Amino acid sequence: MSVLLAAILSLSVAVTGRASGAAPVSEGMGIPGALPEAVGQESVGENGQVPALQPGSLDFHVERFVLPEGARMLVVVEGTGGSACQVYAYERPEAEDETWVLRLHTSGRLGRGGMSNNRTEGDKTTPIGLFQMDTPFGQGEPLEGFPANYIQVTKDYVWVTETNRLEAASSQEGERVGAKGYAGYYDYVLNAGYNRNAVEKKGSALFLHCQKKKRAGSAGCVEIPKEDMIAIMRLYGVYGDGACYIAQAPRGTFPLIYDSYGVNNGLSPEGDFTVSVP
Repeated sequence: MSVLLAAILSLSVAVTGRASGAAPVSEGMGIPGALPEAVGQESVGENGQVPALQPGSLDFHVERFVLPEGARMLVVVEGTGGSACQVYAYERPEAEDETWVLRLHTSGRLGRGGMSNNRTEGDKTTPIGLFQMDTPFGQGEPLEGFPANYIQVTKDYVWVTETNRLEAASSQEGERVGAKGYAGYYDYVLNAGYNRNAVEKKGSALFLHCQKKKRAGSAGCVEIPKEDMIAIMRLYGVYGDGACYIAQAPRGTFPLIYDSYGVNNGLSPEGDFTVSVP
């Protein structure tokens, strides 16, 4: 494993208070509410390497996700009821090695509407599926180990609804991701890769981003503590675009998405996600 990852899990960054001013309407925003206590991270070992974590019994088998050969990072988001979730970040460092190693485990929050494989714009659900992450950005300054293509956004940047892409100095409709209302939430962000082809009315701006305070859920994004988002951004920085993926499903339904990457025009796979799958 690279020296760059040696300090990932020992980094601790305080979450800043919310800037004044009303937040813009967003697919990724939410309202105040309760948050379960986060699962702690392991510290860096005496040899300077991040140890593999042991989270106990898992409801999914990470090696069963069907991904392109170049996949090196996988974030698994497991819905555990309502807007609660557990988030796991895995690394597969060697091209010839099929072993995924768990590097991070934390609690997070989903959309206030839970999870859905038939989401529509504004329904506040987190999309189910297996997607390729992209577009590392944020209001915060890039830290050591961040992706070379990380974009520090200003108020002129827009995540355009029509294209489901980040654009600078655009007058098109969308989220102004550099606005003060997103401070804390959008300090560091990765696009989950859902609806890559911008199918109309299926939603846009569905991200993995920082969690600012206790909330009842987002409007469709997945949010995790800031220090964990920094760790994932650094892991993304090691492998870059095209090598980092995210799997999102309710507990008990992961078999329905193991081979779902690239299906259904970049949206969620078909299937009944309301019942547990053995």
